[in-house]
Amino acid sequence: MEGKTKVTKEVLCEEARFILANVMAESKYGRQNSYDDIRRVCEGAVSIPFTEYVAFLEDSGYLKHDRKKESLEVTELGEDVVNGGSLTELTVQAVAHFKNARASRGGGSSASSSASASKGPPRRPPMGESSRDDRFDSNRSYGEVLDSRYEKLASIGSGGVGTVYRARQVPLNRQVALKEIRELFSFFAEEQRPEIVRRFTDVVRAHADLAHPNILPIHDVNLEKEFPYVVSELCPNGSVRRLITDAEMIPVGLALKYLLQTLHALQAAHRERVNHRGLKPENMLIDAYGNVKVSDFGFSRIVERDQSVIRQVYVGMGTVAYMAPELFIDPSSAGPQADIYALGIIFYELLTRKLPGRRSPMPSEIEPKLPAGLDDIFDLMTRDSRAERYSNVDDILDDFNKIDNLSEVMDQQQQVLAAENPLDDIKFKDGAKPHEKPLDGEGVESSAPSPSSSSSAASGTAGSARRPYSYQQRNKKN
Repeated sequence: MEGKTKVTKEVLCEEARFILANVMAESKYGRQNSYDDIRRVCEGAVSIPFTEYVAFLEDSGYLKHDRKKESLEVTELGEDVVNGGSLTELTVQAVAHFKNARASRGGGSSASSSASASKGPPRRPPMGESSRDDRFDSNRSYGEVLDSRYEKLASIGSGGVGTVYRARQVPLNRQVALKEIRELFSFFAEEQRPEIVRRFTDVVRAHADLAHPNILPIHDVNLEKEFPYVVSELCPNGSVRRLITDAEMIPVGLALKYLLQTLHALQAAHRERVNHRGLKPENMLIDAYGNVKVSDFGFSRIVERDQSVIRQVYVGMGTVAYMAPELFIDPSSAGPQADIYALGIIFYELLTRKLPGRRSPMPSEIEPKLPAGLDDIFDLMTRDSRAERYSNVDDILDDFNKIDNLSEVMDQQQQVLAAENPLDDIKFKDGAKPHEKPLDGEGVESSAPSPSSSSSAASGTAGSARRPYSYQQRNKKN
């Protein structure tokens, strides 16, 4: 698509998901999904007229538009897309739809040029970018040195918040991970920037105060640049998402080890009153020794709706599948229990490569080696009701230590920290390695957007895309 305001297929996909996510969020907040309310929230943040997006989403089966009530409702297919599934299909359908729409108008301009024709000059690109899709520009040059200290070497991941690079810390001549916060700002109006920067500063400083072997350490930050960046330890083995997606087999003992390591990381953070609120496999990184290091504590707070400065839902930040129910109702009230819920879902996904549903089998039914006591722990981690869910990590660890026969499935000497990399013995599909793109001047090519941003070298989704519900298996308990 060509025109004064170029709109790539990646932008079409991301903006369609943005609209669907806002409709879903309104429903979770118990509102009526008024067409006008959704339009007011979304139309200033998309490149093509809101009405055209609604027409596409309705025609393609992702959205229902009740014209009598003037309300919108996301279909099951639309929920799948919001949660990161079927993005290729969405992208293909969006490109075909808007190309046909352009052809039917008899114009040679891009899909987005219709917005320019009806609304006058193109919107001013936020924060000095040359165009809205600047991050997808294939002619853009990379490999620059930031602040005479950090040289970008390769792109290892990108998402809704920014792009993560493998970089060289010039003074120390060591490799680090550098996350440049660029994409995030393109989705918010310029008047919202000060609030975004203030929140970003708060959460980065809170994360930097955390010190634990299973929490990713932050080495440096520049909060004054137009596009701030954060420098942290480089984890060369990617993320738990890579393990779920590409490993031919995940040993039960390793799944348990990563559960314990993440529990200890959350325990340390919660004692400092720092909650993650966005835990997912993508920000559970794996270091050179095969240990998990949790990243991005509190990052979801940066784009949290407050109905005053930030009204819209930012689809690039969260992954619905791992979000506790309270995060949909009142995110500001969510505490440690939201992290516990997310970790329970991730643990199940590590064991099965699927997200749990109400009728899913319990862990010990899937893997007979697992002690039955783990079923109770999983169940109490993922209850919908906070009154029934574990209230803190200490209680989980206490129950974990009461389970008999754990030594049969995991190395008691290395329950928390691994001395030798356990991934060395795991075969990955087609010899898959952590994803990395060289910075050769051709820019960072973008595929269908990831539902989240992380410091990992892997992205993608696995299993069912709908938000799982806690496994309420009351009748099987003694």
